[in-house]
Amino acid sequence: MRWLPWESGKRREPEAGLLRTVQSRFAGFLSLLDANNRVLKALGDLEKKAHGDQLYDLSFIRKTVKNIRAEVAQIIEVMITLGGSDYEPLRARFAEIDAEVEAALTGTRPVLPGAFTIRFGELGREEVAYVGSKNAQLGELRSKLGLRVPDGFAISAWAYKHFIEANDLQGRIDEALASVDVRKYPELREVSESIQSMILRSPVPPDLADAIRKSVAEVVERSGTTHFALRSSALSEDDLLTFAGQYRSILNVRADEAIDRYREILAGKFTPKAIFYLLSHAFRESDLAMCVGCISMVDASSSGAVYTRDPVHPEDGCLVVNSIFGLGQLLMDGTLTPDLYRVRRDGCVLEASRFVRKQERMVMRSRAGTEREPVPAEMQYAPSLNETQLYELSRMALEVERHYGVPQEIEWAMDQAGELFLLQTRPLQLLAPPASEPEVDLSGLEVLLSGGTTVCPGAGCGPVHRVVSSDDLSGVPDRCVLAAPRPFPGLVSVLPRISALLVEVGGLASHTATLAREYHVPSILGLPDLENLTTGQPVTVDATYTNVYAGEHPELVRSRWITRVPSEGDPLQRVLQRTLACLSPLNLLYPSDPDFTIENCGTVHDVTRFCHQKSVQELFEKTTGLQEQRRVGVKLRSEIPIRMNIVCLERDAADLRGKRWITEKQLASLPMRAFWDGIKIEGWPVAPNTGRAIASELGPESRAGARGGFSEDSYAVLGREYMVVSLRMGYHFTTVEALSSPEPSKNFVYMQYKLGGASLDRRMRRLRLITQILGTLGFRNLSEGDSLDSRVTYLSQEAVLERLTILGRLMIMTKQLDMALRNDAITDWYTKDFMRQLGLVAPSPATQED
Repeated sequence: MRWLPWESGKRREPEAGLLRTVQSRFAGFLSLLDANNRVLKALGDLEKKAHGDQLYDLSFIRKTVKNIRAEVAQIIEVMITLGGSDYEPLRARFAEIDAEVEAALTGTRPVLPGAFTIRFGELGREEVAYVGSKNAQLGELRSKLGLRVPDGFAISAWAYKHFIEANDLQGRIDEALASVDVRKYPELREVSESIQSMILRSPVPPDLADAIRKSVAEVVERSGTTHFALRSSALSEDDLLTFAGQYRSILNVRADEAIDRYREILAGKFTPKAIFYLLSHAFRESDLAMCVGCISMVDASSSGAVYTRDPVHPEDGCLVVNSIFGLGQLLMDGTLTPDLYRVRRDGCVLEASRFVRKQERMVMRSRAGTEREPVPAEMQYAPSLNETQLYELSRMALEVERHYGVPQEIEWAMDQAGELFLLQTRPLQLLAPPASEPEVDLSGLEVLLSGGTTVCPGAGCGPVHRVVSSDDLSGVPDRCVLAAPRPFPGLVSVLPRISALLVEVGGLASHTATLAREYHVPSILGLPDLENLTTGQPVTVDATYTNVYAGEHPELVRSRWITRVPSEGDPLQRVLQRTLACLSPLNLLYPSDPDFTIENCGTVHDVTRFCHQKSVQELFEKTTGLQEQRRVGVKLRSEIPIRMNIVCLERDAADLRGKRWITEKQLASLPMRAFWDGIKIEGWPVAPNTGRAIASELGPESRAGARGGFSEDSYAVLGREYMVVSLRMGYHFTTVEALSSPEPSKNFVYMQYKLGGASLDRRMRRLRLITQILGTLGFRNLSEGDSLDSRVTYLSQEAVLERLTILGRLMIMTKQLDMALRNDAITDWYTKDFMRQLGLVAPSPATQED
């Protein structure tokens, strides 16, 4: 839009000052329209993500919601400026809706009072809010499915809250986290050490300590175990996000050590990597109470993870099993590359396997704790699972998947006696290449490295940057290809900034692999000869096919885009759908409805709809008020006998000084010219009935309520690219609003149509005719009684103007048409005839003119 300059230092004529006030209102109104369009586009983006296979993560949802909040706040302030204090309650109503959005987005709720400890046998997945997902799912597997899960109990969220409050820690934790810059690893480490020290110095309250000791003693009595694994199970862990490897687990804990190790698990909530993960996803720390699972220790001969579908190639019909000797910690932290088995889902038959040299394993110490030891030479190339064990594991994994209804990622351990135990299950996020990839000529590319395991498909390019420890992370540049000899704590803090990840050891089941998939970073783990790459060397990583090429090849990167495999049980999708339920539904449909009020705004979309409608009303009523109309308005001189009063919002008052009329050629508004051209094409019609005939066709409400018939004025408020017209033709009221800018994302045509002169059945037939015709033009139509609300958006400027011309023609074509619509057959005939005249359907040979 062009804003006309105002000369400074000169005394204004009254008309100039008044016009400037009107133009200022218009500028505010246009800013409201722009903000409204951005909100609708953002809602559309979220809807596409929710119902498609496009990649997204929690950060995308939060960022989009944050932008929507800012836009809606601006819309409300402009609405108050336009309409005054009557609209101030919008602030409070939006605050209430926004609180619902936040609750849906985080999925958190206040920690409720309850028991400090709960046996697994008493838990199910419905207790997630009390004990965290990891504990709740173990309880589900044990109590509902009867699968082999180690005996144990959960230490609840209420216990964590009690510990924090008893030691007055929350305020000090909040203060420490408020100042940290998550992009600077040294700061993360400093804050981490400070908070962990606070927790480790704080005593476990006596009543909580007694509850833990009692539950430990009960497990010892029931199962005979004397050693435990203490594992984190924070609220939202393995639910909204995986938090894979971010929190602490302590293995082989003696019964008398349980209290001290519990405190260490709580402190582990604040490692540098956990703080980064927490804050980078915009969680509030206080919402994520740390629950803990106290589980009978399994002395594992082998352990690993099973994926009920291949996370990278979910279409191939196989389970994927990763396995190592000993305890699973060296697999999960990426220290060891595992044996790999592919098992057919139908029949649990081994399809393929790959065995690696397994030189070491982690085992339980006799008293407490764990240690590494060499694997005997004769076992190093032996399979860590036999086919019988694979069959049992696969069968059990598929049973878990059937129970939950979605693919699962399951941790397991086989004890020294060959008994299989399930240690964890969580939904598996599936990523996949598209069904058909664009052809890329790779023949001229130099392959630098090949091999390893795809843990997240896709491709990325950039200069190589090598790191070996957390101390190197502060120097990691954006959009580099990160190369590391092995996974290590803190890698998660740079995943959002890099193009691709290469690690010399590790596999699909490592925490690093899970996080890479979560952040959608193309990654290869277990890649040999990684030391051959040098820092700064430009490369392209094709993680889908486990190749590293010399040089940067953006066309290859574009060809390897990946998609999400939608799943009803996907926690991230549940969050998005939950959030959209507070954002997107439109409940305020009809502006004429008495329930079209601030109090009845139930969603963000309702607020924007209300504000758009009322802003048009406020702009129109204030601009076309009779006093202002006489001073800044003009009348349109035309052969069409419609008394059209116009306010030109982008004309200098000097242009119109002394003028009370403008001609059709002087219309500078693009949408108004298009609309009026349509009216002129049809010309002013002869009414189907006149005199008494018309009176006999009028419905009783029209005869009683008509005010002045055709003598009523019509009004238009115009900008160069904007118009809102209130058209009164007989007993029909039509409002048409349109924006026709060069940017399609801003453009729209809205029409509201109501009342009429005939009986209700004939008015309804006319409404059906108009709706059918507008539907062919892409309008979305909502009707209530004999009122119609139609809109079409996201059109090119040319398409907007074309539709406005057709609307102008349609207004004249249907003027008093309801008088003639005595039955449905006549209505259908007129509908087809009008569509032929408007060029919306090809004429049949019988109706073509010579």
